[in-house]
Amino acid sequence: MINQTEDQFYEEIGTRIRNYRLSANIGQEMFAELLNLTRASVVNMEKGRQRPSIFQLIRIANILKVDYIDLVPFDLNIERLPAQESQVIDLDYSSVIASSNVDLNDRVKNSMNQFLTDISKGK
Repeated sequence: MINQTEDQFYEEIGTRIRNYRLSANIGQEMFAELLNLTRASVVNMEKGRQRPSIFQLIRIANILKVDYIDLVPFDLNIERLPAQESQVIDLDYSSVIASSNVDLNDRVKNSMNQFLTDISKGK
């Protein structure tokens, strides 16, 4: 059984998203762009006020390169498959940005391009 309220459940999801995002060194603006959301939506999601759909959780997990199960604060009793060696899927952030319907100004585009360059260099 779940020993927490629904509000607490989503607050914990938001905390986990924030922690993984920070560990991945992805800022809220960039994260919002990758999710095709506003920065305010990311803030609200991380505070538990905006509740991500299952589809969004899976997209978030892919961007943060974590298992979506790790975002859920509840023991789902799901047996994880063993990690497969040498099958690491790299997300091409530039294609995510290119396919985004967001009209980006030059400052944001330059910032994103610098971020993508840093990622590709392993910084």
